[in-house]
This record gives sequence, structure tokens and C-alpha cells, in this order.
Amino acid sequence: MAAFYHEGYLGAPGVDSGWTGNHAACDEGSTSPEFRAAVLRRVNYFRAMAGVGAEVEFTDELNRKAQKTALMLSVNSKLTHYPDADWLCYSQDGAFAAAKCNLFLGVDSVAAIDGYMEDRGNTNYAVSHRRWLLDPSTQQMGTGDIPASGAYLAANALWVVGPSSSPGHMRDPYVAWPPPGYVPYDLVFPRWSVSRDGMDLTRASVTMLHHGQRVALTVLEAVAGPGLNILVWEPHIPPRQRTEVDTWYTVRVEKALIKGWPASFQYTVVVFDPDTR
Repeated sequence: MAAFYHEGYLGAPGVDSGWTGNHAACDEGSTSPEFRAAVLRRVNYFRAMAGVGAEVEFTDELNRKAQKTALMLSVNSKLTHYPDADWLCYSQDGAFAAAKCNLFLGVDSVAAIDGYMEDRGNTNYAVSHRRWLLDPSTQQMGTGDIPASGAYLAANALWVVGPSSSPGHMRDPYVAWPPPGYVPYDLVFPRWSVSRDGMDLTRASVTMLHHGQRVALTVLEAVAGPGLNILVWEPHIPPRQRTEVDTWYTVRVEKALIKGWPASFQYTVVVFDPDTR
């Protein structure tokens, strides 16, 4: 798992975007194939760790439309899925894509993907960006990236919403982050989550154990779609804390419902330092 982290995660570095556009001319331009490949590698790393299909591809059409969205965000220094027609550099393609994308203002490239997975902030308690990024049914995405320049902020638009003819691959009967198994300490974000399509989690409970002792935690409001239904909680442990020894947490979810029938499941997360392997 340490080798996969070094190759799949750290192996997707902040490659220069090679952006060809221009803010003042409302030219969204494009980024280099190497840059987009690094962003895609980061997306598929998280998906592989979570046990969902990690063969997502970027398409030229979705990249192009997402690029128009990212330009609008950068030029206007505003973040919304529903931009107004009076925005500078407004385009119909960009406005349409905004409703289909995860959006980030102030960050682009692989750092935006990390931000979607962390999903911090009071308005992101349902970790919707994480849910879309880890949706098992997703097979195609697109990325739009505008680098910072002068007074213009960087921006990313990651197209994540689209039709699918398949429920997609799931290693486990749920999608969790952090996932079961060994997880690098710096990717253990403050919010933990478990999700599954069709699972009613509104009355579910979650407990965590560390060396047999219960871990205090705060459960956030369970949320039904769009995307997978999800349960989110914040354990009272230091996030992203480097650990000299592997740290084991057992998670147990109870009182969930699948087609009206009670369901429960348990898994173990092992937090480790990949630099010691």
C-alpha cells in the first residue's frame, strides 16, 4: 500500500498546466495532456483506494466544457453552480457544465481533487464532492483548470455528474472514506463517511473503537442522494497525524436499512506512515 501511495498518489505531482488561454480575452484555452493525466491519476488513486472502478477517463468534450466553467469562476472570483448570464466571460456551455461539476476557487490541479475528498467547511457536511468523485457508476469525467494569474484566482471544475448504464464496480458493499485497510495518515481527513446507493442511513448509528476503547465522535446529518446516500461523522482524533506505529480503528455501522431490512457492517481502518515502509 505504501508503494501504491508513492506511485499512484505522489506520482501525480503538480505538473505545470501549460495553459494556453487568456483571462482578459475570455479565452479558456486548454491545458497540456500531461497536466490532465496527472489530475486523472489523482482521481483514480482515490477511487482505487475506496474500492470503486478506477478506470475513469477524461473526454475531450467534458474537458472543453469544464474549462469554460473554470474560466468563468476565475474571472468573476465567484463560486456557484448557477452562474448568471451577466457574468464576465459567460458561455452557455460553461453555465451548463457548472451544474455538473465539482467546483473549486483558489486551487486547481491535483490539489483540487484533494480538496474535494476532504470536503471541509460548514456547507459541505454531507461531503457531496467526495460522493460524486467516488460514485461507482461514473466512467467518464472532465477537468477544467485555470491557473492563478495576477489578480485572478486559480479555479478547477471537475465534471462528475452524468448518466451511466451500469451500477459500477464496488469492492465492498459500501463506499467508505477512509476505506477499509491501510490508509496513509495524510489522507485521513476530519470527516469520515460511508455510503451506498439504496441504503437508508437516516437512523443509522456509528461507533469507532481504538484498542478496544470507544472513540468519541460527532455524527452529522445523514443525507439521501443525489449521488449515494451517505452517513458522515467526525471522530475526535487528530486528523492527518503522523504515526510511528500503525493505528487501528474499527468502525461499526448499525440500524441501516436496505429495502426495509436491517443492515449492519463493520470494517477496520489502519492509519500508517507510508514513509516508514
